[in-house]
Amino acid sequence: MMLYAVAAADADHAAATDDTSLQAHRYDDVTVFAEPLTDTPERSTREVLAFGRVLQQLWSHHPVLPVRFGTIVSDETELAQLVAERESAWTERLTAVAGRSEIIVHLPLPSDAAPDPEPDEPVESGAAYLRRRAAEVRRHDLETAELKAVLAPYASETAVLPQVRTGEARLSALVPDELVETARAAVEKWATNWSWATVTGPWPPFSFCQETEA
Repeated sequence: MMLYAVAAADADHAAATDDTSLQAHRYDDVTVFAEPLTDTPERSTREVLAFGRVLQQLWSHHPVLPVRFGTIVSDETELAQLVAERESAWTERLTAVAGRSEIIVHLPLPSDAAPDPEPDEPVESGAAYLRRRAAEVRRHDLETAELKAVLAPYASETAVLPQVRTGEARLSALVPDELVETARAAVEKWATNWSWATVTGPWPPFSFCQETEA
């Protein structure tokens, strides 16, 4: 029977799976949670969302690392081979994220488009657009550098996340659980100096969990 690998956890702190269809496969240093399958699952939005819900459920018990979505092995022997290849990296990452959460700062991105001119206002020239664009990019770079400096006392790691909304950049920070509210307050105070910036979280720190290749 095929096994759909979902997540890895510390061997001594394996999350309960009584409320899921996952099986816990224990090894020397890690436990891998996998679902037995008879058919290959679809790569659909529904499956991706279900994958995310299971990860959230597991994280509510203990820290886990997501395995790359769609990682399927033919049997327990192949799963053991996968673990042998990745166990050291997994344990290192589990140590890095244990007792930490992720906060995300949402920042404005410079616009690629020229603004619509007001009535009777001349259309922006190409040279003026390039000057304006360069100034906006410099401002964004300065803003990001300042934000990283604000987060430095609290975050062990930061990461620029892929853009999901037009005109918005996202910077994620890995912060000890006991410092999350202090870090949020520091960012919100800093953000008053800029046009807008918002903070979300805390979230499980999945942006800082290295996924596994199938």
